[in-house]
Amino acid sequence: MWYTALLIGLTGSLHCAGMCSPLLMAVTNLTPAVALNRALYNGGRILTYGLLGAAASSAGSFFPVARYQNILSIAFGIILILAAVLRIERFNIPVLMKGANIITAWIKSKFAFFLARKSSPAIFLMGMLNGFLPCGMTLLALGYCMMLNGPVEGFNFMLLFGAGTLPVMIGLAPVILLGIKKFKLSVQTATTSLMILSGVILIARIFIHAGIEASHHNGEMIDIVLCR
Repeated sequence: MWYTALLIGLTGSLHCAGMCSPLLMAVTNLTPAVALNRALYNGGRILTYGLLGAAASSAGSFFPVARYQNILSIAFGIILILAAVLRIERFNIPVLMKGANIITAWIKSKFAFFLARKSSPAIFLMGMLNGFLPCGMTLLALGYCMMLNGPVEGFNFMLLFGAGTLPVMIGLAPVILLGIKKFKLSVQTATTSLMILSGVILIARIFIHAGIEASHHNGEMIDIVLCR
């Protein structure tokens, strides 16, 4: 589970680097304590992911989602692969897009309020707000959390998702881009490849786990009762 969360987080951060990374740089350069600011900002952002993951897992416990875990994991994997192959940047669903625009506008207004303060608590709260920004990969990860067992697993999964976003969000985006160019790849190609890999892992893990359970079942020792 941990590698899936990390990989989806890295994929999402590369996909959204153009929006979130410059925002982070602008906020954390407000004061001379850049390293502390980035730690506070990312700490707040990842905390929000964790809380959202716990909420999603708790909500999933009220519905019979767990019994369809394998089917849903395969469905999420297929969605990722199709989104990558078809290069779907965003799903234009009127109701969802309207809600996303309302949330984004509210967050922008709060950002302006906290930016004027330039304090450590304000930077931490701006990081928390960043975690609420609508993002396709974040929503996909939260959807996966609904299949997990309880809020603790959801919280941990989204913490790992947030950890996967750190390389880009702590300012290593230029280094990552340099590495991508070294392999003669574009950012789009790298992101597409990671999305496909994430989808394949979500699908493959079901069959791997099924194979492991089957091998354990076949290898069980059967006690034979002998009449004496």
